This record gives sequence, C-alpha cells and structure tokens, in this order.
Amino acid sequence: MTGRLTRRSALALLGASALAGCSATTPLGGENETELDGAAIRAAVAGASPSIPERLPVGIGADHLAATRERARSLIDTVPADLGPEQVPNGAIRERIGRKREHAVDSFDRATEGATPFEQLEAFADARAEARFAAGAWRAIDEGLTREDLTDEADAVRADRRAFRERWQYVGGDPVAAVRVHAAIERRADPGRTDMAFGEPRRYRLGNPLGVGELAEEVERARVAVDDAAHCYDRLIQSADEPTDLRTRFVDARTALRDAFEAEREALPSVDPEQPWRVEGVDVEDTPAEAALEELYEPIDPRHDDGWAETTPARSLLWAHGSFVGLGAFESLRERVADGETFALESADDVVALRTDAIDAVRTAAGESSVPVLTRTMLTDVAGRIGHTDDRLSKVDDDVTAARIRREVSTYLVAAARARSTPAASERVAGALRPE
Repeated sequence: MTGRLTRRSALALLGASALAGCSATTPLGGENETELDGAAIRAAVAGASPSIPERLPVGIGADHLAATRERARSLIDTVPADLGPEQVPNGAIRERIGRKREHAVDSFDRATEGATPFEQLEAFADARAEARFAAGAWRAIDEGLTREDLTDEADAVRADRRAFRERWQYVGGDPVAAVRVHAAIERRADPGRTDMAFGEPRRYRLGNPLGVGELAEEVERARVAVDDAAHCYDRLIQSADEPTDLRTRFVDARTALRDAFEAEREALPSVDPEQPWRVEGVDVEDTPAEAALEELYEPIDPRHDDGWAETTPARSLLWAHGSFVGLGAFESLRERVADGETFALESADDVVALRTDAIDAVRTAAGESSVPVLTRTMLTDVAGRIGHTDDRLSKVDDDVTAARIRREVSTYLVAAARARSTPAASERVAGALRPE
C-alpha cells in the first residue's frame, strides 16, 4: 500500500505520501495534551533510515539509459536558464517556463543520483517530459512553433506504440519476475500515459505558447513511455532461456487470489459499519493506533476495490499482493490493539521506540523474504514513508504535543505492520504463480 492516500496508489506503494493534517510548510507544534521533548525527537529522526532502491528483475541497458539521459540534457539545454522580460514579456508565461525547466533539472539531478538503473530511467523520463514542456513553449515564442507542427512526431509515436503492442505478449521465464516486468510495461503502455490531445489544449487557450508546451510534453511523455516499455520487454525476452506464454497463468492466479482475498476480508469482524477499523471495547481515540488502523483499513475497503482489472493482468497481481499485505497488516495491528495497546505517546522515547520498530521491520523483511522481487517492490515505498515521516518530525517545535504529531507517528506503526506482512503476502502470490 502506498502513502498517496488513494486506493490504487495505496496498494501500489510507488512513493511517499503527504501526511494527513500537516502541510509541507507548516511548522509542527501543538497545544494541550502531553508535551514531548521536541529536541529529543529531532535528534532521533536524524539517524539513518532504511533505503530500498526500486529495481526491475531485468537489467536496463547502458546504451538505452545513456540515450534517455542525453535526450533529457539536450532538451533542458535548449531553454535559456535566465529568461527575462526581453525574451518573454508575459510574466506568467515566463514564470511557468522557468518553473518547468527547474523541475526538469531537479528530475535530471535525481536521476543521476539514482541508486539503480530503473530509478534512473524513471527520473530521466520525468526530466524529459518537464523539459519538453519548457522547450516547446520557448520554441513557440522564439521560433513560432505551433501545435500542428507536432503532428508528424505524434503520428510516429502512435505508430511505434501500435507496433509494440502488436508484438508484446505475456511471456517470460520465471512467472514472478515476469509479473514485475510486465506490470512496468502495462503502466507505460497505458493509454492514459501515451494519449496526445490535438484539439483544444487541456489547460490553455489556443494561441498561448504554453498550450504548445503542454502538447510537446504529452508527445515526449508518450515517446519515452513507448521506448522504455519496448526496452523492458526486450530485456525480459533476452533474460529468459525459454520464454513461455504466461498470460493464462497470470489470469488464473489473479482469479484465485481475488477469491481468497474477498473471503478473508469478508470474515473480518466489524463493530461499526461506518468506521469498520474500530476495535470493540478498546478506546483508541486520538492515539496513533486510531490513525494507523484507519489508514490500514482504507486500502482493503471494499468500497474502493478497483484494482483487479482483467485488462492489466500483471498489475492486478501486484494489486493482489498489496491487498494481502494490507489485510495482514490491518489484522495484526488490530489484534495488538484488542490486547490493549494504544501506542499512546507519553514521552519522546515512545516516538523513538516506534520508529526503531518500523526500521527493524523493514530491514528484517528485506533480508529474510523468500520472494525478494515482490517484497522489495513493496518495501521501497514503506521505507520511503519512514524517511518522509522523519523529515516531517525533524521540524517539530522544542515543546510539541502528543496530539499534534500522532498522525506522523502513526506512520511508523503503519510501516512496521506492512513490512511484517509483506513476506507472507509475497509467498502467497508466488505460490499462486508457481503451482505445484
């Protein structure tokens, strides 16, 4: 489950969330309730937290990575870093172009620092799209580029997308590794990622150079998605000694896992139809336990159960994995709360203990899982959530209240529960894919 607080991203776990109740710029502080030693909390979160780099079970070719890097760099370099009123008189347009270029540079820098080639590939794709917006808008001003001028390029991207989809089949060697790679391909081949709108600009009036930049970004994003999907597919084929057709196996595993998940979810006890995460006979109001249980329940809520799509069998299996991670995490924390644990914050030591437990859980799960391909995928974002929470708590006031940071601290509870639940969920999905 991810921290982006939507059902789909909650299960995919591809990044850290904004924490409920706090803006990115609001300093942490609070009134009433137990006062905690903010200095001690800041010192505790300054320590190292786990990092689980995102990777694919197939390598990214050095030539492909170098090509996308050079494309990103060249697009950035086509836009002057110091655009002024003489070049772009309209201040709002000038600011937007400059901001897009800055975002592209940030993504480019993040890519060069990426711990794995796959992380670099993702960040370079973002850099290219952001830079292409800025470059397209700047060319519209400087050279008179129009949206119509991008038609041929867009047609070429569509032709390449069709050609790729015609040859793409759900083949591979090990089905677990293949699921991970095909899920990455499905995301890049998704029409929502590769569609290009040539009618009215989505956000800007016709004639506005930013509308040209917008379409240029869509074309670039579609281009890099198609190219990266094709590259990942080719690497998967090359990595398998005898590629076999796995689509039926994916579909059968998805069906079996969904049936099992729905049956086990149905068996969950509920004392409150409106707030089904509550535990009978235990008052956890305004404690980290309440916030953690509520967050853990959201991804398994049947009202938001939309990730089992038959059209994307690989991603539906990652959804199944996330569903079982969430179910196990919710059940385990609920049992602890039923036994009387509320994780109330009475001192900074309580915050330190919960953080340490979350870090230990991530490291243990990463080191002991028998299905690292799935486990590492889930733990990448669990670890990211810990790091994001550390960043938030590093800004607490010297005297901070327990009520003010309970949601931040609940994230450590969520991370620990999910980490501990992940290896078993990985084995379950792997078992469905590798039947005896």
